[in-house]
Amino acid sequence: MKIVYISGNSMFLCNSGKVSELPCERAEKYTDAVNEINKNKEWKHSGAGAMFREDLEHDADASRSVRINGVSAADDGFIYSAVLGEMGAIYRKSADSPKAPEGHIYTGMNRDIGDIAYKNGRIAAILDGHLAIFDERGDYNELTDGHSAEASPFWSATDGRLFCSTRGRALEGGNVFSASSILAVDEEAGSIDTLFAEEGNDLLEPKNDADGNYYFIRQPYKLQKSEKEPVWKSVLLFPVRLIKALFGFINAFSVLFGGEPLRKSQRKGDVKSKTKSPREQYIEDRLREAEKNEKENAAAGDKNPGILPRSRVLVRISPDETETILCKGVLDYTLCGEGVICSNGKELLLIGKDGSEKVIAKAELAEKLSVINEKNVS
Repeated sequence: MKIVYISGNSMFLCNSGKVSELPCERAEKYTDAVNEINKNKEWKHSGAGAMFREDLEHDADASRSVRINGVSAADDGFIYSAVLGEMGAIYRKSADSPKAPEGHIYTGMNRDIGDIAYKNGRIAAILDGHLAIFDERGDYNELTDGHSAEASPFWSATDGRLFCSTRGRALEGGNVFSASSILAVDEEAGSIDTLFAEEGNDLLEPKNDADGNYYFIRQPYKLQKSEKEPVWKSVLLFPVRLIKALFGFINAFSVLFGGEPLRKSQRKGDVKSKTKSPREQYIEDRLREAEKNEKENAAAGDKNPGILPRSRVLVRISPDETETILCKGVLDYTLCGEGVICSNGKELLLIGKDGSEKVIAKAELAEKLSVINEKNVS
């Protein structure tokens, strides 16, 4: 069994339990080209002239502007979606010859391509937050719009419909979204219907199989608070923040060049510990949370405890509407002929049709799973 997936902004292939990283030709070429351009312009950001212009800061790492967003099995290989700088793109790749030239399907400036799903020469993709269908020439038709954000497209295994998750965006109040529900989109009939929705829960990653079972991930909904601060609060706090910023700068300067902080109660290492970047702090918080979840999952008796909270569960709804929880602490999953393949953040697990659970391979933070060379799987 061949499983392609994404982890840490890279693509991987699990072939009969053996995991290998797949090269991404387009991302490498883009990174090399941008790094060469930045190298040729480096003189603009160094020396006395740059200091005079206060133009010393310059991030020449082009890899930071590359994102691999989706993969999907396609015939005997797979396709993947990416954002390269300001360009969204879809490419075709061989799993058997990963270093072979990649096939081009679509590129568009100032377009964001997210999750994708392939079936019979048609590609469902999240384009700028909404659902669209591409053909293999790169032409596309947008199916959804408005104040919502769609994700995780999946071609129905029983008919021509598309499934995806959707969440409403607040018209005011900043980046605030409702709980995610599941849509069934029929392009031919021109209809969009809500398939599943639950108050207080996010329903994510919808799929179905040839037997008429529906699958999705359920997790408790948490209201995303706006990051915007009221104007009146910003005005009132401006003098306080300005004084704190000035004192912080002078204190750091004193430690760096005088060897002593202005506040004697402060240790010299405190300045460094308080200057973590948002990215470093985010990673540290997530690692701490993952460790806590793994301990709780093990204590709860999970056979293969992962790093996701047990409240994030994989659900199956049978044709007679019977609900079964197949796995707890699920990061992502996909369907296969033998059952369901789940990622718990540490490993790939095979959940058999008889309810058995087996570890396929070690795979950290594996998501966007897709099985190659199997029917009815995207």
